[in-house]
Amino acid sequence: MSTLKNKPKILICDDNQTIHLAIKSTFSGDYELKSAFNSEEAMVILKKNQMDLVLLDMEIEHSRSGLELIPKILELQEDLKIIIFSGNQSFDAVKNALKLGAHDYILKDAGVDELKHVLSKTLQFQQASRQNQQSQFELKKQHSSNMLIGDSAPIQKIKKQIEKAKNSPAPVIVFGETGTGKEVIARSLRKTLPDGSLEPFIAVDSSTIQSSVAESVLFGYEKGAFTGAEKSTRGLFEEANGGTLYFDELGNMPIEIQNKLLRVVQEKEVLRMGSSKPISLDFRVICATNQNLEELIKQGKFKEDLYQRLCVLQIDAPPLRERIEDVSLLLECFAERYKGTQEKLKFLPETIEILKNYTWPGNVREVSNLVLYLYTMCDESFVSPLDLPPKLSKEALKAPQTAASPGKAPLDSKTFYEAVANFEQGFLKEKYEIYEGNVSKMAASLEMDRSYLHGKLKNFGIHSIRKSN
Repeated sequence: MSTLKNKPKILICDDNQTIHLAIKSTFSGDYELKSAFNSEEAMVILKKNQMDLVLLDMEIEHSRSGLELIPKILELQEDLKIIIFSGNQSFDAVKNALKLGAHDYILKDAGVDELKHVLSKTLQFQQASRQNQQSQFELKKQHSSNMLIGDSAPIQKIKKQIEKAKNSPAPVIVFGETGTGKEVIARSLRKTLPDGSLEPFIAVDSSTIQSSVAESVLFGYEKGAFTGAEKSTRGLFEEANGGTLYFDELGNMPIEIQNKLLRVVQEKEVLRMGSSKPISLDFRVICATNQNLEELIKQGKFKEDLYQRLCVLQIDAPPLRERIEDVSLLLECFAERYKGTQEKLKFLPETIEILKNYTWPGNVREVSNLVLYLYTMCDESFVSPLDLPPKLSKEALKAPQTAASPGKAPLDSKTFYEAVANFEQGFLKEKYEIYEGNVSKMAASLEMDRSYLHGKLKNFGIHSIRKSN
């Protein structure tokens, strides 16, 4: 339902002009009203306008009755509320209307007060329903952002480790290269609360906490504890109470802060600056690093007792090159996540093959960045090898190649783009022959847009090749 600033939008669908005039004179101050005098007009208005409610005459004339119109309306706007407004007092008619998806029913002789009540009640119900849907969407989005993407053996192993560690209070360290999804693993360890939301998760970049302010940031302070402390403020540990405090890139944490951190992790309590009263807390510490902490201990850059305290449970995030079979699923998931109002990207088989031969030094983060790049730079929704960024194209060219055959790029191609063009031409010519020039069937088989495929065939001269044979 719209806010007070934007009035609820109601479509009156009735073939009696007097009804329209009566309703508009009574409710125009409360609602934004539109009129349709037959089913065709109603469908045109609904295709062009997002409405909140339809007041539908069951005996409307022309091509469809009110009953026939109900499923058509709901196909266009699923969450639209339909109130049957009719002089028909048949119980069977009411039952049929509700079965088809109408929300309520009111007789035309019920009176203004009754109509006002039904409209108000229905719009309130819709508002609550939409708010609930939005809450469910946000929860689903929140949970999906914490999901590990992949079906490979390494990911299946991590998922099992997560399920075992999720309900444990023990600290966890996630080891892995940059971009492997260490924070996603950490977030996957969160517990789900009774209302369906996730417990608090406070993320801290260890390298950004300076020694001079570490105590106030981590543990909080009381009013007047130092110059500028105008009010008592909770630290990050208090913010994480009942949930998780996540330290990213733990190996970069200054040694001075490590000393302070050890006591809090051991005692599960903090002492705000300027206070003598400890605050008991319930939190879990999860850390992540791309460094060898044992080597840092030998160098005197990391405290061994803190390491022993934090590294109770260990999870290793594998680099993408060790689970290359997950690339297709990652591309699909990121294409869905970032599409916005654009048509979803589709990756041609030859593009997927190239991407599976790439080493992905930036790991999952690099896949995410690639999809964002393609949504910005691609003119078509189908991603061909020519659409890939130059750096990736050059790396992909290093992959082993075989002798030329239909659909294979010849080894003597001078550039990557020439190799790709030769591959595409051979592949499409072979498929064109198989489907005997039927571009529609060929497009359906390759899951390509017909107009896009037609353009490719013309560019490669494959149509003329076919005609000359």
